[in-house]
Amino acid sequence: MAEAPAPTLPELEAALARMVQERYPHAESDDEAELQAMAARDCEYLLTRIRILEAELVEANDEVKWIAPGHRSSPAQALKRIKALCTRFPDLFQSMLVVTVTHPAVAKEMLAPAIKQFRRDTDTLSSEDMSGLLVAISNGAQQAFEAVLRTRKNAERKGSGGGGVSWVKD
Repeated sequence: MAEAPAPTLPELEAALARMVQERYPHAESDDEAELQAMAARDCEYLLTRIRILEAELVEANDEVKWIAPGHRSSPAQALKRIKALCTRFPDLFQSMLVVTVTHPAVAKEMLAPAIKQFRRDTDTLSSEDMSGLLVAISNGAQQAFEAVLRTRKNAERKGSGGGGVSWVKD
């Protein structure tokens, strides 16, 4: 006999909400409902709550899987993240850099209008201008990284490897 698939987080949350509505309708908050469930030794409620916490932990561990090489997101998912990044980073350069780095598989020609959509400070720039800036950010960062790496590989080392930072080991 095949084992039933584990319920999803939204299914668990819906089940818990039904239990609260049926068993603890006078609770004024989730915390109060939980206290009432503990006092009543409501094992089904408490087990559902534990499963929700476990599902949230799994979801938190998978929170950045979208940034992994080769991961394919839907355009809606990518737009949601790009909007969040553009909002979180008020500086245009920083927001473009973060979007570029976190969406390496997306063509710059596709990132440009997405960023423009969420940044009012790009209104005077065309999509082609934005694409050019994204390419410049990517290429400039790559070239700078390689230049520093070359000089560090060939440089003679002096002092400790931590550069005066006590928590860095050689």
